[in-house]
Amino acid sequence: MKVFESKVQAPEGGFQTLSEKLIYQAKVTPGKTVYIQLDENGEELININYASLVSNSISVSKQLLEHHNKGDRCLIAIPGGVEFMIAFLGCVFAGIIAVPVIMPKKNKENTRFWSIVTDSEPTSILTTKGYEDLLMNQLRSSTHENNIKTILNVKVRKTDDYLCDVTNITSDDIAFLQYTSGSIGSPKGIMVSHSNLLHNSEIIKQSFNHTPDLVGVLWLPPYHDMGLIGSMIQPLYVGGSCVIIQPVNFIKNPAMWFEAISKYKGTTVGCPNFALDYCIEKITDPDVNKMDLSSLKVMFCGSEPIRKTTLQNFSEKFSCLNFKPEMFLPCYGLAEATLMVSGISQTEEPLFYSLDNDSAEIFGKDVNLPDEGNKISYTSCGKAWNNTDIIVADPDTHLELSENQTGEIWVKNSSVCSGYWNKPVETKETFKAFTARDKKGPYLKTGDLGFIKENNVYITGRIKELMIINGVNIYPGDIENIVDSSHIALQSNSCAVFSVDRENKEKLVIVQEIKRSYINNYNKDEVIGSIINAVSDIFEVSIHSIVIISPMSLPKTSSGKIKRLACRELYLDDRLKTVTSWKEADNFTGSDHIIPEKNTLSADELVLWIKNWLGNKLNIDPGQIDPDQSILSFGLDSIGAVELESDINEKFNLDLFVGDFMENNSINYLVKNGLKSNK
Repeated sequence: MKVFESKVQAPEGGFQTLSEKLIYQAKVTPGKTVYIQLDENGEELININYASLVSNSISVSKQLLEHHNKGDRCLIAIPGGVEFMIAFLGCVFAGIIAVPVIMPKKNKENTRFWSIVTDSEPTSILTTKGYEDLLMNQLRSSTHENNIKTILNVKVRKTDDYLCDVTNITSDDIAFLQYTSGSIGSPKGIMVSHSNLLHNSEIIKQSFNHTPDLVGVLWLPPYHDMGLIGSMIQPLYVGGSCVIIQPVNFIKNPAMWFEAISKYKGTTVGCPNFALDYCIEKITDPDVNKMDLSSLKVMFCGSEPIRKTTLQNFSEKFSCLNFKPEMFLPCYGLAEATLMVSGISQTEEPLFYSLDNDSAEIFGKDVNLPDEGNKISYTSCGKAWNNTDIIVADPDTHLELSENQTGEIWVKNSSVCSGYWNKPVETKETFKAFTARDKKGPYLKTGDLGFIKENNVYITGRIKELMIINGVNIYPGDIENIVDSSHIALQSNSCAVFSVDRENKEKLVIVQEIKRSYINNYNKDEVIGSIINAVSDIFEVSIHSIVIISPMSLPKTSSGKIKRLACRELYLDDRLKTVTSWKEADNFTGSDHIIPEKNTLSADELVLWIKNWLGNKLNIDPGQIDPDQSILSFGLDSIGAVELESDINEKFNLDLFVGDFMENNSINYLVKNGLKSNK
């Protein structure tokens, strides 16, 4: 039954839920394309309009309600794209709380996946073709308890019929749980309500100056808040359209992003800072015949520190494609505030402020103009929008600080979520802050360090010690908890993990005490190797440096807590009591090993080729790479795995899949099975 009308009035009081907003858009513009999904070659795989999106989503909601009740949790285990959005919106229409999750991997412990399952207690899983068996095997083989009753397969149907008898939803109902990025331990699910989503979508609309003419061309993963809310929900909110590129295809070929912008006349795109650097590195010879960025109005950048040099280098390199610096829109946000907190106006150019580096790190101190030689530039993340209150406070005394003084960023608005799922203590600590003098609040304590100057927010660092490596959020404690138990010679509760800035990138450093009984009796390669193996088994991140130090020399508080910032300072000053150390560039410069240029190689030659490729990529000696060892153990992250897959398949006409590189397989296993499957 068709229920669309040609003219529909929006409610006078505004929309209360995302489902109301979407049904309105489907009634007003039923035939308008909302999502176009591209395949790995940039060709259209799915083209769906508003009417079909609503029809498909309500169909999923009805299937869910056959077995489950409003308020139940449902895992969404779909890599991305239109099927992900149909699953997500199916939960929204049903009043079931969606829980987006990264897909589990074969042959891995999948600690984060099971931590989320344990915490959210879902009763169902929504997935798509090709992943049912993987999920069933996970459920059967795991020792973790769960309450999952059903696994439903999401399919895109060609229909625009739907019935509007959807579940009664209120603005305060939870739409989904956005899990923080802790990979092990106790994850925190941020409760995002419908009112949070609508308020934050309005912030983005105002800052970005969006209209129904919006054409987004985006590749960010939908299980991340920037990908889901900023990229996939924003077009729904304003009645625009979005072209979807899968993240793995962007990493394989970032030029595909530019080509899609050109083809579909994209108006809004965005990514973290590291992806801009990645485009600069990989798009070596921009093709002006296939790429034209002149249609862009917004290139938003957030999620990690925004570097002035990156914005400048990107603008200079791609000016030949008609990219202009004023297209950049730096912004700031965090999942606890749904997504966006502040951003510059679409009509403004990025603003930078240089100051004395020391003054940016002392609470309550006025930021100063720099002396020559002690200069650091910060990028403005814009101003507050849509009745948002942003202040800077001393994180210890809770005194509100004046403009130009450095402290913790605190936020109050309707985008700030109600708290963490089933975690009242952590919720009170983070979401219920009040100023000491006049008891203003409650504010969200962001854990980010910064200052406000002329109503512009500048982020200078992180109090909470969260690290962002290639766009992936990593908590130091998660890594520390596995490092000190990775080898018998390592002292427990004596590891410090932090990041350092190297070559315009955030790099991971591990400092670990050795036991006194092993200080003169240990195998360096074995100890270092065990640390690398332990980290790579759970985290898709490469290690810059490992330092093994003397017993009792790690900085700690009187109560035994690790002082990471003090340890970082000792590392940078080369004042650690080092027993032995390893650094990614210590053993291999890349100049002594040449990767074979033959297009057809034997199995042994292909093993050598991969070892040499890893040596060049990771700055390690290929001769030290054991082909029977897990390929992840050498520090290969997800971006590196995609690059390796792309290089091998293109050069040798093979058909290896990136997942093969990320599932603890060895080089010998990959070569043996890769050559066998391509005969």
